[in-house]
Order: sequence, then C-alpha cells, then structure tokens
Amino acid sequence: MRNSSTGPRTRQPLSESFTKHVNAYALAAGAAGVAVIALGQSAEADIVVTHAHGNVPINKYVSIDLNHDGIPDFRFTISFSGYHFFGGTLRVRPQGAGGLMATAGGYAAVLSQGASIGSGQAFTAGKPIRMARTAGFDYNSVYSRNFFGPWDNVQNRFLGVEFLIGGATHYGWVRVTVSDAHIPMTATVTGYAYETIAGQSIQAGQMIEQASAPVESVPFAKPSLGMLALGSQGLELWRRESLLLSAQYLVANFAAPTSRLFQSKSYIRLAPSQPKETL
Repeated sequence: MRNSSTGPRTRQPLSESFTKHVNAYALAAGAAGVAVIALGQSAEADIVVTHAHGNVPINKYVSIDLNHDGIPDFRFTISFSGYHFFGGTLRVRPQGAGGLMATAGGYAAVLSQGASIGSGQAFTAGKPIRMARTAGFDYNSVYSRNFFGPWDNVQNRFLGVEFLIGGATHYGWVRVTVSDAHIPMTATVTGYAYETIAGQSIQAGQMIEQASAPVESVPFAKPSLGMLALGSQGLELWRRESLLLSAQYLVANFAAPTSRLFQSKSYIRLAPSQPKETL
C-alpha cells in the first residue's frame, strides 16, 4: 500500500500561447452553449516505455531489461531441430523472481490492448513458458505442418508480466508479433513498459497515466437584475462576463501535469558470434 501525498499541487507557469488557446477554447465553448470543464490529472506515477524492434533468434536468446538497470528481466528464444521431421518452440523465460500471465493450457496468455495486468491476475514464475510451437514433415513433394498455441499469427499483442525492483513487485507489458510464414516461425519484440509504482496495475499497451482526479465544472457568472432588464443586450453582456470568468478560472487553476512518459529507443543488433542480445 503506498501513501498518497495530501499536500497542495505546485502550480506550473503557463505560456502565453497556452493562455491564448484556453481563452479561445472558452469563447468557442460558450458560443456553442456548452459547459467548459477542467480535468485533473494524477501526478503520482509514471510509466516507463521502451520502443524496440528486435527479432527473436533461433537457438539463441534475446533479453529485455524493463527498468534499464542492467539486469535482464525476461528472455525469448525459438528452439528448432530436425530435418525431414522438424519442430520449433517459441518460449519466454522470466529471470529471477519475474512472472508471466499464462493460460490453463500452459501457454503465455495473449492480451489485447487495454487488458488489466496486476495483482488480480494469476502469474507463473520461475520457469520458461511456451508462446507457440510448430511441428511438421518436409520431404520431396510431401509437406505437412501444424501450429499450436494462442500466439499463432498475432500482430502487436501483449504479454502481461511482473518483476521485482528492490524486492517490490511491479507490473508491465511486452508487445510481440508472431508469424508462421517461415519455418519454424518468426517473433519480434516491438516494445515494452512497466509501472514505476510498486503493486499498481497497468493496462496492456498503456503508455501514460490515466486521469484520476474528479471532473470539476468551471464557474459561470450569474446574470444581474440590471442585465435581465436590458433584454437581449443584457444577455450579451452576461455571456461575455461568463466567458471571461471561465477563461480566467482555467488559466488560474490549470496546472501542467507532472506525470511523464519516459521513452527510450533500443534496437537489437544480432551478431553470429554472440550467444545473446539485449533489447
């Protein structure tokens, strides 16, 4: 359980261009007769995202380091053997005390965008888990091949992962594309991310924190009796006063969000003489 800060948020200075945009937005919203709202945003957590594009090698392995501390967290490999009869398996193995969301059949679970990854899910730790496997026969004009597992021909789907930082559990995702167009198969890691707050859930594919503060309505000026007595002219004066008040409120109360998106690019370089690579 983490403690949340109860102190006041530090207000950030607003640029002149931003102030102009807020004023223009308030005017446009008022002219359309809609309410203007200010959204609060959580400043407590960050999601660290790494963009990658690395092919999983055959009979070697490639590692990923989610928090870039120099210690691999998960590693991927495609094992392949055979000649006329052949077989291949794509596996992912947690390093240390890491874990992966898995299916009842023993395969790594395929997650769609937005799926929840956190303490409410079951994780398998300490052993390699299959993602996909293939088996077949190829001799002269006779060819037969089967593909097994939920990762057959998926594009940019997600693994749900957990790992430890300083003894505390953190959750994250790894984005993978798998194709069976070639024997035995191809697999590409296209990115990964983790939540920096220990024990806090993350959604598959999530890259920024979700706004968590309640929606707050922007105040509008109330028409005075004098304005009402002026009829249409008074209504115009009231509208202008309301727009000015709402714009001033947005400028005075909007604080630039402190939640950040860390992005780093890391590209795999496969060298025949190297037994492993790190994304």
